[in-house]
Amino acid sequence: MVKVRVLVEGSKVQEIGYRIFLLEKALENGVGNIYSRNVDRDKVELLVDDEEERLERFYHVVLNERPEGSSVDTIKREPYSGNMLIPPIDRYFQFLTLEQMSRGREEIVKLPGFIGAYLEKVAVALGGIDYKFGEVIERFGLFGEQAKGMNLKLEKVDSTLGGMDEKLSGMNDKLEKVDSKLGGMDKKLGGIDSNIEKLSTLPDKIDLLPGRIAEAIFSKEKKS
Repeated sequence: MVKVRVLVEGSKVQEIGYRIFLLEKALENGVGNIYSRNVDRDKVELLVDDEEERLERFYHVVLNERPEGSSVDTIKREPYSGNMLIPPIDRYFQFLTLEQMSRGREEIVKLPGFIGAYLEKVAVALGGIDYKFGEVIERFGLFGEQAKGMNLKLEKVDSTLGGMDEKLSGMNDKLEKVDSKLGGMDKKLGGIDSNIEKLSTLPDKIDLLPGRIAEAIFSKEKKS
């Protein structure tokens, strides 16, 4: 097992969640024992106790990754020979959680001094939202009037189309009557055509008439 002390120094390494970031990375890399704390106003001290291979992997992450919003100048590493017992990572997790909750209560206590001004800003913002909402309603009102006008025009178009449909229906009735009359005329033309065919045989019958008369006279004389 190897114990090391890592000192992170920079203009912005406190009050941005740097220790929580270190805890997360330690969990990701399976580190067994860890402890960190803020030192002065520009440093974070990190103590780690684990196998050398795992510790090297974790230290590589600490060197190359940063929490969002941080500003780091230097990261130094040295063996740790102090007397402090470095706790297991789950115990440190509990400690850090309680510490963050305690700080949250402190911030809540500070709220009454600022809440009036904050609520005033909220009221102003809500007033602006109400004004914008009024503009939206007004615009939708104009849109509604336009929609009504379009609806009236569509109703007129629909009425016109309805009248055209009635006219087309009347024309269809008339066409049916014309078709019926044409059918009657077709029958009559058929009868005329039949009579014409009969008339066309009349000359032949006339040509045969003298012969038939002669036959009738001869037949009558023979009987006498």
